[in-house]
Amino acid sequence: MARSKEACINHPQKFTARKCYYCKAPICTECQQKRYHHFFCSLKHANLWLLGDLWARYKPTRELLWLGLFILLSNLLMFLFFFPAQKQDPGGEKALTRADSTYTGEGWHIDSLRSGLTGRLQLVIRGRENQSLNVVHNGSLVQSVVSRPDDMLTLNPLQLKPGNNRVAVWALTASGTPYLVDSFTVWYNSARLQKLRRSVHYFKTSGKRVALTFDGGSSNKGTVEILDILKKNNIRCTLFLTGRFMENFPGLVRRMVADGHEIANHTYNHPHATRLELDGSNETRVTMTEQRFKSQLARTDSIFSARFEQKLKPYWRAPFGEINPQILGWAAELGFRHIGWSARCDSWDWVRDPSSTLYRSAEQIKRHFLDLEERKGLSGKIILMHLGSERKKDFPYESLEALILELKKRGYTFIKVSDFMRPLS
Repeated sequence: MARSKEACINHPQKFTARKCYYCKAPICTECQQKRYHHFFCSLKHANLWLLGDLWARYKPTRELLWLGLFILLSNLLMFLFFFPAQKQDPGGEKALTRADSTYTGEGWHIDSLRSGLTGRLQLVIRGRENQSLNVVHNGSLVQSVVSRPDDMLTLNPLQLKPGNNRVAVWALTASGTPYLVDSFTVWYNSARLQKLRRSVHYFKTSGKRVALTFDGGSSNKGTVEILDILKKNNIRCTLFLTGRFMENFPGLVRRMVADGHEIANHTYNHPHATRLELDGSNETRVTMTEQRFKSQLARTDSIFSARFEQKLKPYWRAPFGEINPQILGWAAELGFRHIGWSARCDSWDWVRDPSSTLYRSAEQIKRHFLDLEERKGLSGKIILMHLGSERKKDFPYESLEALILELKKRGYTFIKVSDFMRPLS
């Protein structure tokens, strides 16, 4: 009997029968990584499985573990004793990895100052008169200025990327001939950015807690009914809203805030960010530049702050679930962490065509989550629903209250994303 297919955890538009050998999440061919004769969703889960397998096979005794720790510490102390840290030569390599330093040569004086908290590099230049200076960062021209003989030019700060950042300053002679003034590489890393770049799809929790989340794009058809049901059942949710939704329905947003829901970012006008819909790949679309993407999040954040006099929660959800490491990094640089949804926890309530194979009636949506709870449980899961619907009948919210009441009966409590982010007892 053929195995039933499920939506991929990273690509909900793709269905697959393959599952990660470690976490059992459904993974399509693009997400599969073959390691140790099995398929995994990531290298991390492959290594975790290998460690567990080795532990189960050999089950080392306590004495063996202490012996291994003793050998490790002994080798570490010997290494530190016989190979002390070497002082860096002030010349040569230092010029290639300099930050917070000074360069002087051929009539030019360049100071560089790096801010570790903001991840920015500030250049200050003084040199020859009336020469055009071009600053290149990772192969892209970022600024052009004209030098003055007695003035210190403070350039626009460079936003460093994780890893190596190649910086070069070029000058033009009066005849238009370019020559290199200085070049160096700055390595940058941020634990905060690394954390923000990781997309969240579920949470670890000891109790029966589940996050019911809603996306608000352009439609408000059904929003009032959903808010009434949530208020009646004393439930607070995380609502991901676009800037357009905020502009078009400010009264509804004010009610959401008054009812105790938390508002997060869903971009400004719900654009496609990757080529997933076009060719199934996760490559960023050519039209989705860094500047355009960041303006999508920043504009929505500004609209909410200006109109409702408070800050958005530092979370965002990608339209159509389209994310990749580059897009997650851009959002992280603005302070937003991506909140997705758990495997098989997309309600598919956005499908409006009853003839579609993805279509679920209101009753089928309720039955899907109750069946999922019976088989795998919903503790720590994130459920995706929508505030608007383009259906003409059989609206998804018609079964929402019945689903809530049944899950409460089974011992579940509904909490917001920010509650998951804090330690739970």
